[in-house]
Amino acid sequence: MTSHDDHRPEETPPVEHAHDGPGPAPAQPPVEGATPVTEGAEDGWEGLSPLSVWASAVIVSVFLVPAAVVGTVVLLVVGLPWWALVPVPATLAFVALLTYLEMLRLRAVRYRVTAERMEMRSGVIAKAYRSIPRERVRTVDVAAPLYTRIFGLCSVTVGTGESAGSGGGDQLKLEYVTADQGERLRRELLRRTAPGAGSAGVPEGSGSGSEEAPDGEETELARLNPRWFAYAPATSATFGIGLGVIAALVGINAQSGGHGWRWISERADLPSAEAMSSFVMARLLLVVPGVLLALLVSGVAVLLLIAVETWWDYRLVRESDGTVRLRRGLLTSVSLSVEGRRLNGVVLHEPFVLRTVGGASVRAVATGLAAGDAEKSEAKSRLSPAMPRKRARELGAALMKGPSSALDVPLARHPRAALRRRFTRATVCSLVALALAGGLAWLHQVATEAWWDVLRTAEEQFLPFSLATPAVEATPGWGWFAVALLFAAVAFWYAVGSYRGLGHGLHPEYLVVRKGMASRDTVTLERDAVIGWRVTRSPFQRRLGLADVAATTASGEGMYAALDVGLGQGLGWADEAVPDLLAPFLVRTEGDGGEHGAATSVLP
Repeated sequence: MTSHDDHRPEETPPVEHAHDGPGPAPAQPPVEGATPVTEGAEDGWEGLSPLSVWASAVIVSVFLVPAAVVGTVVLLVVGLPWWALVPVPATLAFVALLTYLEMLRLRAVRYRVTAERMEMRSGVIAKAYRSIPRERVRTVDVAAPLYTRIFGLCSVTVGTGESAGSGGGDQLKLEYVTADQGERLRRELLRRTAPGAGSAGVPEGSGSGSEEAPDGEETELARLNPRWFAYAPATSATFGIGLGVIAALVGINAQSGGHGWRWISERADLPSAEAMSSFVMARLLLVVPGVLLALLVSGVAVLLLIAVETWWDYRLVRESDGTVRLRRGLLTSVSLSVEGRRLNGVVLHEPFVLRTVGGASVRAVATGLAAGDAEKSEAKSRLSPAMPRKRARELGAALMKGPSSALDVPLARHPRAALRRRFTRATVCSLVALALAGGLAWLHQVATEAWWDVLRTAEEQFLPFSLATPAVEATPGWGWFAVALLFAAVAFWYAVGSYRGLGHGLHPEYLVVRKGMASRDTVTLERDAVIGWRVTRSPFQRRLGLADVAATTASGEGMYAALDVGLGQGLGWADEAVPDLLAPFLVRTEGDGGEHGAATSVLP
């Protein structure tokens, strides 16, 4: 991989000091650009909201005190009156201890925002001092769960853009401050000033509560349309949620040794397991669609509830200073702000089921959105709920602020060798499926009644009555081959769809790559944000003249690749996207002009 030093942002590492032990913390070394901290002098240091102590005490009490009362009643019923005196006092003592610890934390945590840095002191036993330059602030995330919103509180997470595995140095988190404090911190930390001008007139050492000039008008990019909730169930997880509920019930029944189902059967006077199994098997054509419908309805209901809670009151705006701000949430109110210059592109996300109904969503390609793991980072990068594809493309174009949308750039098709490579994979998978079907058909033929009795007994340890074993026993031997052929057809269909999803192109300001079948993503990335290229070729790709050409960047996932592209085609695209970055590593040959009008380029 090559690097492009001209495009690499200048990073200043955060400063963090720790002190272990009950004694006073030693004096902190001076930090460039920060006001010196002297013992006993606050100099603009602020603390968390005192209401956070009461909020924690109330929340813990709401969950623990009713459980303690129920425990007391149970102990009285079973004849243990002395033990019944323990739960409630023990719970109250535990709540008092947590409240005391919260009070200690309230006194220990201090923060301030100076003209150039944000600083934070924390720790009761192990004292810590952390400081980050304001220039490194990438995002400010303001979250207000329901139980804190009641008290007018919120948590503020300041993202610095470092990797999540940096030992906590990637962000500063304040739990909890008032809503007004959170809003002032968000505005002040994302405000940019000219060098040497101070913090927009805020003197050195002033706190975050200083007065600010009123902001200019904001531009609304998107607002929730209730009709968009219809796209929420369009996901492969719709049936999976219902299956998860059934699996949980089966697991509970198995853990109880079947006692739970027998207790229900006795109280409800249900038929025996054999009678119910025979009834279901005789009406299989009615039972299977009914079960699938029940799974579908339960999945739709759960996904709709999740979508409403997540995206209620959704609004995406661009503020006067270029900051993109997302606000959403019903029970947990979330406000995420991304500095405009850190937003280096967008992703048009189209999972297969959502794509079939004409939907899509928009995600950000920005620095500072890393959050511990891929799933959390992906959740933070979401800028919209599922919406009509046309509206998603319009939103992506508005976020990129160009005269023309990079999502409308025509994409070059990849060589037919990429399709052959996918057909090869589908062929291998189909042959494995046919071999497995042959083995199952042979076992089915040689199975005796004793074998089926053992399988029924094993199945009844998990299910109230046997269903799978009778169904498999009644299946003809050729049924396994029918399933294998169906799998082969799906594999080749998937291969064609995966090939059609490949593409790459260039916009005057962005490069564009597209890939995926089950989850198709069209990525636009600013050409100025590319800091290197990575070209990889497996032995199979070398034989077919293919390569994976990936642009490396400090934004988003860190690498975006054009998969299975022709070697000359991909290198010509990369060279044209960022001139002179890859040129020292290329040897140009006369002949084929490639996809972008340049001579074929090969690595030496």
